[in-house]
Amino acid sequence: MSKCNFSTVVSQDHFFKYLALVSSLRNVTGDFKLYTLCVHDIVWHILNKIGFKEVVPIMLKDVQSDMLERAREDRPYQAFCWTLKPVALHYVMEKHPDCDYFAHLDADLFFYESPDQVFMENPEASLFLTHHRNSRDFLKYYGSTGVFNTGFVGCKNDATAYDAISRWKSQCLLYCPVKEDPVHKVFGDQRYVESWPEDFKNVHVVRNPGANTALWNIQNYTVSVINGKVHIEGSPLVFYHFSGLTIISRREFNINWYYHIDDEMVLDFIYKPYINTLVHVMKEMETHFPWFNAGFLPRECTPDTHYLTV
Repeated sequence: MSKCNFSTVVSQDHFFKYLALVSSLRNVTGDFKLYTLCVHDIVWHILNKIGFKEVVPIMLKDVQSDMLERAREDRPYQAFCWTLKPVALHYVMEKHPDCDYFAHLDADLFFYESPDQVFMENPEASLFLTHHRNSRDFLKYYGSTGVFNTGFVGCKNDATAYDAISRWKSQCLLYCPVKEDPVHKVFGDQRYVESWPEDFKNVHVVRNPGANTALWNIQNYTVSVINGKVHIEGSPLVFYHFSGLTIISRREFNINWYYHIDDEMVLDFIYKPYINTLVHVMKEMETHFPWFNAGFLPRECTPDTHYLTV
């Protein structure tokens, strides 16, 4: 059994980014399994055809329940995908009780160092959360997205973690709004984890600013390269969250919907390696599955912020 079992949710529209995530994990660690809940059956079929030894595809019917079916019928598609995050993580935890650590990973994460660095910050912790650490221009979003970002939610294999993930799953199945609900202080799946530090023991908020670095906090930091490795404020960049990046074509991208990235270190050592990986996986997909053409958004549908052509 692998030390770490990760779960993720992927639709056909995010499949290229998902393949980049898989590529990054394979580059930084050999000891993991990525259990992939496929929103569309075509993703499940492609993954089975590819046959990554670290990837275990899961069909929606494998996690089906009456509550999930009702959720599917009563909310928008995006909210349903968010609902599936704790559903998938809980499913993996139940199926593989002999694993040491579990974590949900959003499909648009990309690893530069082993995820072990996150868990080893506090090996005794039951739950691992990453603070948004918003930069000045994003401070206003705390009121909607909350303190923690659920693109990564990690946990140890213990009773506390099972209780927390089970509650998160139940909450999302009942209510997962696609827009901010200021009355109930809920936004998608995000804000339910805000109470964890008060409600559960051994909750660790990851200290390394290089864990879940993203467009909403990278402006806070100095990026450097030490011994060939990217560092954020002197700490290793473990993974970056490429939210706000759009694939326009196999060679054209809008890398940030919110602002132009002027820091050349951020562009050259964080974004360009990711873009190069996306180009590579898209080329491989075009070779083996030339009919697959999901995940592109026309340029006229994106803001004129930061286009990049390779």
